[in-house]
Amino acid sequence: MAKDGQSLQRVPAIRKSAVVDRLGPIRTRRVFEEICERIRNQLISGELRPGDRLPPERELAEIYDVSRTAVHEALIILEIVGLLKLRKGRSGGAFISDHGSGLFTRSFRDMLDFGQASLAMLLEARAIIQVAVVQSACARATEQDFVLLQRNIDETSALTEAGLFEARTFKAIEFNVILANAAHNKVLATIVEAMSSVLRGFIASAGPQPHDPVIASRRELLARMRARDEAGAVECMRVYFDGLNKHLLRLKRAARHVAEKKPAGRPIRSLAQARGE
Repeated sequence: MAKDGQSLQRVPAIRKSAVVDRLGPIRTRRVFEEICERIRNQLISGELRPGDRLPPERELAEIYDVSRTAVHEALIILEIVGLLKLRKGRSGGAFISDHGSGLFTRSFRDMLDFGQASLAMLLEARAIIQVAVVQSACARATEQDFVLLQRNIDETSALTEAGLFEARTFKAIEFNVILANAAHNKVLATIVEAMSSVLRGFIASAGPQPHDPVIASRRELLARMRARDEAGAVECMRVYFDGLNKHLLRLKRAARHVAEKKPAGRPIRSLAQARGE
């Protein structure tokens, strides 16, 4: 057939076997997946709340009329995705978590561990997100938010004067979480909390910057936020994070340089070598 004097191009047919190979057959949901879905739906509906303790595995197996193995698998999966906390001991059990930043934290940490993202990428992303946080907090922060931020600054200053630098570092990192909460956006707060959790180790091991400006910077930031000076607050945050990020990346490069100079250890033998093949 022709249309407007032009031959229609034939669309190549997709081989049935290729589609099956790529997509695979449709299977029914496994038992532990159904258990996960039911517990998740109870969370969504409000039947289960953070802190609630689930019945023991044996009782859950009777309730769902399934094996204890299926229940155990479901609880493990729910712990991995951050919906449950499994505690051992006499007072242990499966408890509903606050299902906040845990899953984000694991995702960010996995990206770093598996080489999908670098420290520089994470720091850059945090700096970008913090701009949105400051902008929102300038518009939405309440007096109670300002009180919490000021208290954190005072506690950070006291720890600095006492020479308790590790505790002071963790307290300073907590400021960013309080600030994110002041934006009154749960998504922003969850992302900032997750990033802060992942970066806590890097920042603690790096130690304070030379002539660390954190206290003065935070006081200026809070003053600008109280004045609802969005542009000034954003610039204050940007200058601080620029200095901190350069400090962390400089130390990261130095640590890598030292590691590269160390003599290589004994290579790991392959399985075939171990067997003498």
